[in-house]
Amino acid sequence: MGFLARLFSRGKGQTRAKQGYTSIERPHGVWVYFKCHNCGEKIPLRLRTTSEIQKREGPDAELGPGTLFVTKTIVGNECYQRIEATIDFDSRYNVVSSDVKNGELITKAEFERKDEHE
Repeated sequence: MGFLARLFSRGKGQTRAKQGYTSIERPHGVWVYFKCHNCGEKIPLRLRTTSEIQKREGPDAELGPGTLFVTKTIVGNECYQRIEATIDFDSRYNVVSSDVKNGELITKAEFERKDEHE
């Protein structure tokens, strides 16, 4: 397949990955970052690629937009609000889609940025 054909072709179920929401820690780690809606705490979460992130296979392959996915409950240190997250990744661990309750998925740059009240 030519370069332009790959660039412009988007097959069934493919969506554009969102850049900056993950950072890779070799050999088996992926970091994602959250912000609690209740207290504003920024929470880093390390996911193991060998056991926590699951591959969509067989009949489940069409259930989500990503090739890989994870469902996690995250609790910070400040208010103990449960953040429920389901994240879909492409094969390079870039976020394709996310569903986060009681919080939000933030980029690594947003996580590292100092807030005015800190």
